[in-house]
Amino acid sequence: MAGLIPQSFIDDLLDRVDIVEVVNARVQLKKSGKNYKACCPFHEEKSPSFTVAQDKQFYYCFGCGTGGNALGFVMEFDRLDFLPAVEMLAKNAGLEIPREAAPDRAISKQKDSLYSILVESDTFFRQQLRTNKAAGTAVDYLKSRGLSGKIAAQFGVGYAPPGWDNLLKAAGNDPGKIKLLDESGMIISRPEEKKQYDRFRHRIMFPIRDQRGRTIGFGGRVLDDSTPKYLNSPETPVFHKGRELYGLYEARQALKEIPHLIMVEGYMDVIALAQYGIHNAVATLGTALTESHLQKLFRYTSELVFCFDGDKAGRRAAARSLEIALPEMKDGVSAKFLFLPDGEDPDSMVRKHGTDAFQLDVQKAQPLSEFLFEQLSEGIDASTADGKARLSKVCAPQINRIPQGVFRQLMLEELSRRTGISADNLRDYVASHKTPQEQAANSASSAAAKSARPTPSRETIHYGGLEPSAPQLNYGYPQDDDDRDYEKFDSHSEARTSKIRLSPTKFLTALLLNHPALAEHVDDTALLQRSTDVDITLFLRVLKVVQDNPSYKPSHIFAYWLGTHGNHTETKILQGLAASELYHPPKGTGRDDHQEFCDALNHVNASAFDTLPAIDKATRLLTQEVLNEGEIKQLHKIRIQLGDDPSVLVLKSKIKERLVV
Repeated sequence: MAGLIPQSFIDDLLDRVDIVEVVNARVQLKKSGKNYKACCPFHEEKSPSFTVAQDKQFYYCFGCGTGGNALGFVMEFDRLDFLPAVEMLAKNAGLEIPREAAPDRAISKQKDSLYSILVESDTFFRQQLRTNKAAGTAVDYLKSRGLSGKIAAQFGVGYAPPGWDNLLKAAGNDPGKIKLLDESGMIISRPEEKKQYDRFRHRIMFPIRDQRGRTIGFGGRVLDDSTPKYLNSPETPVFHKGRELYGLYEARQALKEIPHLIMVEGYMDVIALAQYGIHNAVATLGTALTESHLQKLFRYTSELVFCFDGDKAGRRAAARSLEIALPEMKDGVSAKFLFLPDGEDPDSMVRKHGTDAFQLDVQKAQPLSEFLFEQLSEGIDASTADGKARLSKVCAPQINRIPQGVFRQLMLEELSRRTGISADNLRDYVASHKTPQEQAANSASSAAAKSARPTPSRETIHYGGLEPSAPQLNYGYPQDDDDRDYEKFDSHSEARTSKIRLSPTKFLTALLLNHPALAEHVDDTALLQRSTDVDITLFLRVLKVVQDNPSYKPSHIFAYWLGTHGNHTETKILQGLAASELYHPPKGTGRDDHQEFCDALNHVNASAFDTLPAIDKATRLLTQEVLNEGEIKQLHKIRIQLGDDPSVLVLKSKIKERLVV
């Protein structure tokens, strides 16, 4: 079925299903006030922190931070991709899925054509392994590696014969096929030289399959002294190295349940392990590990074992994988590191020692927590006060990258054990630290946020029933991670001792997500449009979605955001902001959301105004029909600051006229 699913259908589907029914069919919910609660199905916990809001059609876990709408829950809980999840909900709701036509069909048709030519290429390589006269070299190599014909056939191993145009000749004189071979990366085109030739020559070919079993690319292992030793298909509309994994489809086909996946370095390692009955090995495609890889893997298993050489290069590669893995270590998933003896790889290990011995090594692999502290403790004498301080400093940014939950708490307690500093004291210390990479990435946005903050002289505004003596703007909701006051993890009681705060702009966004009707209070965004603050930019984008779609609930906004922007990080931010209202229900507090929204909006506008150059400030004040006493004083101050520059004489004259009036 060609075409994309219209956003309007997703909105209608979310209106038809009840998230309480969807979740309760999988997790036993209990009524708690106007919401429903349960122990989170996505991480281990004793006290329920998983909340489902029926009125907003939204769920959120305050333990691990996962949240979303009914569609997102089905995808996460049932481990389904977007399309199968939509199909399941649509079937239960008795709806037929429509498809958008025209441009989307053209894109779908192009991809279908690419899949087709890749299947033809796959068939060609397999035939060549059986029939080509030069294939003896390939067969001998596979036999030398101990691969049987059965396992080679299971993984679709083939052969690209020597020569420059074998695959091209197989396509004949069909210009359409030749074009598809070019677009799929199977041939290389040199228009300036009027040349086209096969990309893969005299190589053993490994087809790379997506999770639906479609061939999307190839890896080729050279059989002579040519370089590179391994060559992969280039990026194409259907093949993205940073998202795909070799062997994952085969593992899913071989195993109904995957207790753990073993991440190895090469195609041959995956195939060799499978021949020895170890069907749960995967490999990246000649690229470094990515967050997308991990997110995909943890949809199919709860434990990942990284397998590396035991030499320095292997440990450096393991350290890089550790860096990528930390933000994905939510409760319910785990990772280990297995280091092989020098000169060994999974292929040689399983052949020398057998399946049981290798599986035992996998079971004894070093947990991520131990490897992390081993890496960070190197060269530090933790028996001294200086050493303990240094260990805390190097560990804090890495632990801070771990999501909130049990695992993070255990890592804090382990750091506490090693340094003698209490876990409670370490919690705030760790939360305030970022890695150098994160500091560099956030420097621009931090500078913008700093410029938008109120000066100490500005009158302090208080929201959410907090103490009037609070020394800063306090909106009663979460701020950025490095500004939060975190509660003890095991405390889920109603009487919470710590207050979690939001910046003014995030407070605005949280209110808007929970009460879209508040958008009617926003008339003029010209001042905010000039801001470079990332939070203000996000607020304005949410505002536009709500203004364009007045009937939207948070569940609709999340679906729209993923469907339109495809930005999972921003969606998670919005989910967390929407959940803040669940965390601090307004019942019994006497809060007026409309007044709070307007007050916060005025404050954000005032902060944005403070960042303007003096000339722009004066110009904006002069457009106002009425000026209050503070604005009159400010206009007078600006006139003095402008000096005697001839270019501002006209403006100064206008200011004088306004002040006289």
